[in-house]
Amino acid sequence: MIEQMIKKKRVFWLGMHKVLLQTELPRLRALGYEVFNPPYLSDVYDQSAVYDWLPSDSSLPREALEILERTNFFYDEIPPEAAEVLNAYFDAAIVTINPLWLVHFLKAYHGRVIYRTYGQPYSLSDELSKLGGLRLVTERDDFWFMPHSEKVTDVEDDWLRSRMMIVPYCLTQDVVDLRDTWDTGASLPEMGLLCPRVADIPYYSANYRQLKRYFPAKGYRIFGAQNVPVGDKQVIGTVERSEFLRRLTQMRGFAYHYGEPTVCYLPPIEFMTLGGPVLFQRGSLLSRYFPAEAPGKTNGIEDMVKRSEQLRKGDSAFSRELIESQAEVRELYQPEAVWPIFDRAIEKALGDTGANRAEELIYTPTVKMKAPAAKTVVVAFHGFGPLVVRHNGEYHCAEGIARVVRQIIRALADLGFKVVVTSRREDVGRIHGFLGSAAGPGMRVMVIDEEVAGGGRVVKALDRLHRIARTRPFSVSTDHLKRLYRGRDFRKMPRALASTALVAIFKAMNRAEKKFKNIKLASGAMPGAEYVDLINADANIGHVLIPHYYMFPELADLRGKDIVLYLPDYMPHFYPDSAEMGATQQYAIVGRAMVAKARRILTNSAFTASYLPKTILAPRPENIAHVPLPFLNDSAYGTESLDRVAALPRHYAFYPTRNRPSKRLSDFAKTVAIVNSRLEETGSKDQLVGLLTTPLTGKSAAGADEHLVSLAELTDAELGHLYRNALCLLFTSEMEGNFPTQITEALHLGVPVVATNIPLITQELGDAAASLDLVDVGDCEGFADRIMSILADRPAAIHRQQEAREFSSRKFAYDNFKQGISELFRQ
Repeated sequence: MIEQMIKKKRVFWLGMHKVLLQTELPRLRALGYEVFNPPYLSDVYDQSAVYDWLPSDSSLPREALEILERTNFFYDEIPPEAAEVLNAYFDAAIVTINPLWLVHFLKAYHGRVIYRTYGQPYSLSDELSKLGGLRLVTERDDFWFMPHSEKVTDVEDDWLRSRMMIVPYCLTQDVVDLRDTWDTGASLPEMGLLCPRVADIPYYSANYRQLKRYFPAKGYRIFGAQNVPVGDKQVIGTVERSEFLRRLTQMRGFAYHYGEPTVCYLPPIEFMTLGGPVLFQRGSLLSRYFPAEAPGKTNGIEDMVKRSEQLRKGDSAFSRELIESQAEVRELYQPEAVWPIFDRAIEKALGDTGANRAEELIYTPTVKMKAPAAKTVVVAFHGFGPLVVRHNGEYHCAEGIARVVRQIIRALADLGFKVVVTSRREDVGRIHGFLGSAAGPGMRVMVIDEEVAGGGRVVKALDRLHRIARTRPFSVSTDHLKRLYRGRDFRKMPRALASTALVAIFKAMNRAEKKFKNIKLASGAMPGAEYVDLINADANIGHVLIPHYYMFPELADLRGKDIVLYLPDYMPHFYPDSAEMGATQQYAIVGRAMVAKARRILTNSAFTASYLPKTILAPRPENIAHVPLPFLNDSAYGTESLDRVAALPRHYAFYPTRNRPSKRLSDFAKTVAIVNSRLEETGSKDQLVGLLTTPLTGKSAAGADEHLVSLAELTDAELGHLYRNALCLLFTSEMEGNFPTQITEALHLGVPVVATNIPLITQELGDAAASLDLVDVGDCEGFADRIMSILADRPAAIHRQQEAREFSSRKFAYDNFKQGISELFRQ
């Protein structure tokens, strides 16, 4: 019998959860695998762990077994002697739950690995990146990621999702045996709640305080194992499993108050299986299993209390409605649904053809020639890393230059170039996700991290805040605080306040640091970086694209590479006294050094190309390449959830941009106020809302505060949705670096354009510009006139601008852009 199992596979199973030891571990053995699971020897207490370990039948040599049985595989690094046994005797391994366990295991074991997870309240890919697991995973062709639900993977990066196979997990048999035995007539007038370890884990302590505040002791029982005894009769505490199920069946309902969108505890699922009704918070993972308006969804804790009282007091109609709505969701965890999927997945992953080849991700610099140098382009991108965010599984960066660079990378990939982008270690997943869809599978990431002195997690976290403060507008932090306050998410407020305060401190430090750098730069001392030396020594790299002169000053040390500098503008030429617009000695010195180093200067505007030689940077006109930008928003027609922007006002003017002096957003606000005043004077009930991506307050709001809405960090799909439903684009800027991408997007998506009459627009569109609604800079009454006209007949405005739309679609076509990039890099 043992010989037969060995022929199929010997598997090391790293798990200790009491549910999994009753379900997946015996199932693996039933499939014919010889499975070894080690004892839980860690001193980290876990209420879900099984401590009474019993050895199983094994064909391993006694000496190997003794090594495995005395090794703590949980939380600790795996010692060499145990690693030697793993690699000598095991065909595959399954690591459950914890990313730290996985990283330690991948370092020690070189065979096939399945990472099996059941929902975590954080991003596993982020955590794995921090722990050094990204390279360990992406360099393997025999790694499988097996989460229990696709709904928990929205927060994961593509490098992990690409190795994914969804496999649900099963309830224990003792619950299944009691399926549909719950009887409302036999239940007590009590509701079940859940909160383990209320005395020794701060997260649960906070939840306990919330439950005590909202749910009275009489009529509500709190389930959950307790490591430290709790002197509260409302808390049932640690009891035998049979007693837990007996008490659970006595409840009239269960109120699941947790709101995490990527993890769901089992007791509410178990109660559904018993046959009882469950309430749950909107937005939680349990909620996401249900249709949008399921009767069990509650809107906040007060609503949950109200509905819980309905159940507790015996509202049988409401109880039946809940129970009937739960049938499909509880089925997800039943053995007849789970085991066929589990069996097929395990047999595929552990079978002889079960390789799961990784997309090569990390680029390692080398002095050896592997490919023609002219075909490899390094794109500096690490400066944008802190600005890339992930929302609903989509990646977004609010910085316009980053979106332009994504299109350049797309063109380079389509032209057959090998693309390498730079990233700091903690940003690799998001940068890869943001750029990967444009670059395709050929893109590589060069990790440029230099260890922070003292290198602990706190120091690294502070270093990241320092970099965020350098690149992210402070309004992003304050907007986040406002969203938490409006959503009454007070649990996250202290951390957000602390982070915002630190960012403010670091911004002040950055200002001082800039002054110090100015002194150094004035003496000709450019900043240095080890990764630049690596690029210089790498014979594979032929080209380097620098996205903007002041973001990557260390690249002035590049040698022997063909350098293209992307220079969309030089705003200090028009705002010589504005540090906010880049008019600093430091930027000027860096800019001149970059221009002198670059073979070609890429810009997207005829106007910018005309004035750049007259600036302090003084590039030669023949070195400047004018390549107009295409439509940047490839995901404008995305279909993912748009809940955040679904409830839109009837009429709104839209302008997605950063709040900088050149944007004249006070003109935007003043125009909104004028339009609403005119509507009120005519007796109209309509109102115009000004929708921005940055907050306006005080004088900038021009008295229109109540009619201004700010939505930060929009995904491309959300951005497209907002454009298509806008009354118009209201573009008030007096100066831009490029032909405004907002106008390209509005024309592409069929949205009327009201804009300033500036050379950036008129020189690029030529005669077609006359079909747009163009107004002199600062003429808010003129803006209001145009908006009133569009309010009266929007279809007529769209028709009136048809010439500009058609001209734009031809001139700003992607193929034209790609051809321009080809000529730029192949000359």
